[in-house]
Amino acid sequence: HVFIIKTKKMKNILKICFVLSIALIFNSCAKEGCTDPNAYNYNSEATTDDESCTFQGCTDPNAVNYDSLATVSGECVYDQVGSWTSVFQEINVNLTMTLFGFPLIDTSFTQSVHPDSLEPSGIDVFNDGNLIIHYNNNPSEDGTWTRTNDMLEMNLQDTSLVFNIDSVSGTLLKLSASQSESNIDPTTGASVNYDYGIVWDLNRN
Repeated sequence: HVFIIKTKKMKNILKICFVLSIALIFNSCAKEGCTDPNAYNYNSEATTDDESCTFQGCTDPNAVNYDSLATVSGECVYDQVGSWTSVFQEINVNLTMTLFGFPLIDTSFTQSVHPDSLEPSGIDVFNDGNLIIHYNNNPSEDGTWTRTNDMLEMNLQDTSLVFNIDSVSGTLLKLSASQSESNIDPTTGASVNYDYGIVWDLNRN
């Protein structure tokens, strides 16, 4: 009778050991990691998600392709929309004057505008096509804008300004413009050719 009791106890112990060994084998085979195929750190071998998934995308709110769900910074794309402050302006001028084919004037110069005299002092460019241009000593002016490829046209009440977008990033907008004019001086009859260029850098606010 005693022998039978010991045998039953032994069977229970063996059964428990068997269950534990199966559990250990299962746990040893299971591999934790990110199981989301869309994640940056997706692990195809993981069978248990450990909530470590990270997602790549643009993390800069100023960018066109900003992704609020991204946790790993990827490539960001920027445009002219935003609030900008003028930080640099350079003017290039070339003037020639000829009379009967003979040169009278041929001069050129480059001038950097003093930081206190930058005009306009800044611009606000909105998604809906509107803009506000700010000046140092005059009221701000409302207008509209359109963009075709890298050409940015600002339409104001009495004029239109066309700039080329040389580059734009999260912090800096670089614009440039050029214009050429030719006319006849009414006094001398000389031909006057005038080339004008401007480089305009703005920092994002």
